[in-house]
Amino acid sequence: MGIFDKLFGKKYPSFQTEGLSQNSEQLMDSQMFWEMISISKANSSGDYEQQQLELKKELLKRNATDILEFDNKFRTLRGEIYDWNFWAAAYIINGGCSDDCFSDFRGWLIGQGKAVFESAIQNVENLAELKDTNDGDWEGLSYVPSEAYEQKIGKDLPAGIRENFEITGEEWSEDGDDLKNKFPKLWEKFGLE
Repeated sequence: MGIFDKLFGKKYPSFQTEGLSQNSEQLMDSQMFWEMISISKANSSGDYEQQQLELKKELLKRNATDILEFDNKFRTLRGEIYDWNFWAAAYIINGGCSDDCFSDFRGWLIGQGKAVFESAIQNVENLAELKDTNDGDWEGLSYVPSEAYEQKIGKDLPAGIRENFEITGEEWSEDGDDLKNKFPKLWEKFGLE
């Protein structure tokens, strides 16, 4: 710090470059990943915006490579549920769902924790058991790793792995009773009737 900075208190962020990763396609260990999600959820008391802050705190405790590997795992899981059934669930729960909304929904669903996520994979209608869906305000969690990386390193998060963008499953129609008939439990709880 120069004399000018000492006199006027100018401070610059000090970036930690320990564990700096230029690129990696490694995934964070599943147990560690879900533990971080669990801690962020528990510390937020059900407040989704607070969960994002709590997750960022957890990520900032890690090195840059860990943050990238967390993001890789997150994007891998989000890509695994790029499926028409999950889009139908988001559509029913929210009363409509664009492609951006669906991306946010998948990130939010991961943030609900391992048990909820895996239960939904077993049967998407298990989402009807959720008590709180954050009123469809699902945006935010997907951005946390890149924000944490930038705050820690002062650079953009490297590309990492490429997320799956090939939707799977059987397409449905939003017209008529297609969704109501395919997903009766979700429709009964969240449907527009």
